[in-house]
Amino acid sequence: MSEIRTFIHTKFKLISNWFSGLPRYGKRSLITFVTFLVLFLITDLIFPVHTHIRYSKLILSDEKKLLNASLSSDQQWRMKTGLKEVNPLLVKTMIYKEDQWFRWHPGVNPVALTRALWQNISSSKRVSGASTITMQVVRMLEPRKRTVGNKLIECIRALQLELHHSKNEILELYINLLPYGGNIQGIKAASFLYFGQEPQVLSLAQIVSLAIIPNDPNHLRLGINNDMIVSERNFWLKKLSTQGIFDKKTLNDALVEPLTAKRYDAPKQIPHLSRLVSGLNPDSPIITTYINSRLQDFVENTVSNEVNMYRGIGVGNAAVVLIDNRTHAVVAYVGSAGFNENQFQGQVDGANSLRSPGSALKPFLYALAMDRGLVTPKTILQDIPQNFNGYRPLNYDETFRGRLTASQALALSLNIPAVDLANKVGVNLFNEKLSRGGLKWIGKRKKTLGLSVILGGCGVTLTELTSLYSCLATDGVNHSLRFTTDTQIDETDTLFSPQATWMIHEILTGLKRPDLPNNFENSVNLPHIAWKTGTSYGRRDAWSFGYNPEYTVGVWVGNFDGTGIPELSGADFATPILFKIFNFLTYNQKPTWFKRPAGLDFRLVCSESGLPPGESCTNLVMDDYIPAISPNRKCDHLMPVFVNEAGSISYCRSCLPEAGYRTDHYQNLSPGLIAFYEEEQIPYKKIPAHNPLCNRVYHNESPVITSLTEGKEYILYASAKQQLQLAFTATSDVNKVYWYINDKFFKEAIRGQKLFFTPDPGLIKISCSDDKGRNSDIQVKVTFL
Repeated sequence: MSEIRTFIHTKFKLISNWFSGLPRYGKRSLITFVTFLVLFLITDLIFPVHTHIRYSKLILSDEKKLLNASLSSDQQWRMKTGLKEVNPLLVKTMIYKEDQWFRWHPGVNPVALTRALWQNISSSKRVSGASTITMQVVRMLEPRKRTVGNKLIECIRALQLELHHSKNEILELYINLLPYGGNIQGIKAASFLYFGQEPQVLSLAQIVSLAIIPNDPNHLRLGINNDMIVSERNFWLKKLSTQGIFDKKTLNDALVEPLTAKRYDAPKQIPHLSRLVSGLNPDSPIITTYINSRLQDFVENTVSNEVNMYRGIGVGNAAVVLIDNRTHAVVAYVGSAGFNENQFQGQVDGANSLRSPGSALKPFLYALAMDRGLVTPKTILQDIPQNFNGYRPLNYDETFRGRLTASQALALSLNIPAVDLANKVGVNLFNEKLSRGGLKWIGKRKKTLGLSVILGGCGVTLTELTSLYSCLATDGVNHSLRFTTDTQIDETDTLFSPQATWMIHEILTGLKRPDLPNNFENSVNLPHIAWKTGTSYGRRDAWSFGYNPEYTVGVWVGNFDGTGIPELSGADFATPILFKIFNFLTYNQKPTWFKRPAGLDFRLVCSESGLPPGESCTNLVMDDYIPAISPNRKCDHLMPVFVNEAGSISYCRSCLPEAGYRTDHYQNLSPGLIAFYEEEQIPYKKIPAHNPLCNRVYHNESPVITSLTEGKEYILYASAKQQLQLAFTATSDVNKVYWYINDKFFKEAIRGQKLFFTPDPGLIKISCSDDKGRNSDIQVKVTFL
């Protein structure tokens, strides 16, 4: 420590001795310089030069092509550009013309200032300004009146600017702030708005034209005073050629080049996506998207052409989102058929608007059910009338198909099997999956949404749902969607297994389905994709989603005001657009498909149940399954029943005689399916009536009251004399039931028979007892208006 003190003391003494030895004028000069330096640094600290420029918002394609530009917040066309984006010849021309000593002076050129001062004094008027490029930047950043005092301020501010910025940074500010008349500033804005091209491809004649205009932008107006600009341009071309900046042939070509500059409109492509990404990146003057210009143009033209045909029947708009599954990036985005079509609300972004998805969520339910071990493609489901605590869904065509496989139910997009499956999976679990998949509206209400969500009783956006479908193409892994190249974070979440998603692929590629377009040409030229359609309630929204290993496409068609059209469907309106896009994407390309994942196996199952065969199963089919997860209980579609020799009476073990009986096999049908067969008069092998002499008391499988619904309130008009219906389902051994209302006998009914009664107001107890002594009770409330 003492050594440091000694060193400092020695150096200080040397400096003190040196200063004492200076002559008086030297000391004064040094004190003046140090004082000026200290004052300058204090001024710089207190009054820094602010170089923040409010730029126009530029939206670029993945090829760095300018797609959309908008005014800056101060209503200027000021497009940010770097030195690397402009022709080096432009920079050389600017420096030679404006400030040849730019690379060497500290922001102020003393020689030029002295010369200008002498010329102005000699002429008794302002002849020369001596402003360096740095001083011009200061003037454009902080406009002031041209006075001697303000010139002095510019000099100080120029020194401050040079203190904090490199020469290239100052040049960059310069080329971004140059005035070109009106509200156009900067080389890039002038290049696009007057020449319609990027600044790096400007010709020599165009470069010199842009170099001379900032000196007098009010008179040298491109597109207005072109002849005057040509005269001034050629003067400077000849002057620059003497400096060897370019050769004589280049000069001659530039001298004869006509000036065809005119005022171009700023690019306004992808207007909906531009608005979206601008909101996501409010502080970025340049936003580079993943939009592929070739794909974008094709999708826009396809949407416009198709919608123009649809408008004849009242369908006004469409939207499309195209995702690259390999990068999870949006490569094409169309929000409406025409942004400027005010009569069709074209400025509404259909890709980001909340709509009802119809049946489009069903593939995710089936994938979840497969992962939960509830179904495989060949599992038999029931498409019959069902009551889910008061919710009675119907199919699209209002018909029922009885028993069918899970793959058929999904391919046919049947509602009742889907609701039944959602009930078994658990609607809360399903909503949780959808929420994790990016469906925000559902995420906010996942604890309150019921079974109707699977049929479209919710809100989604086209972008969200297309992103979720791309999850099926990436082995069930959901990736965060990328709109811009600066999106570095790739958030992933595994929603479904690769095995379940592969089974969904196979189902959704099938052609035996109702959502093929009616147009024969489309049916012939089908792309090799997995796809699913949806149509919302009231035919307000038509959807179609498709994917292959490379791309996922989502299409919405409808009216932004929610007007429904009777003819509207996903198959006939959205799917033709989907097919045309995929045919374009795969044109002249070798088709690829998903590889069957490890952990997915084959097995033989009974065609009557989709379960591993039991002893009595004879019709076997091949099925995909996930070992240790898929259902593995043995098939029991047939059950043995003891009957008499005539087959007219059945026995249980309690009343089985010592002789005179045999064992027969009957279908093990659910009560609901039996009721459906009875009502539709579909023949089936019925179990004979049970032994009337049997004294066994039955406790299980009591009849199910399907109408009315437990705990519900029924509101009726008193003057209308309305009645309520009573209906039931029961096991196959039941032939007759007995109805009671408030513990008073009402009527008896055979299987399939519906009864009606006139209720009294208030709480009502309904009881149903079968001929085996089993009973079910419910309670409802009736209110009269």
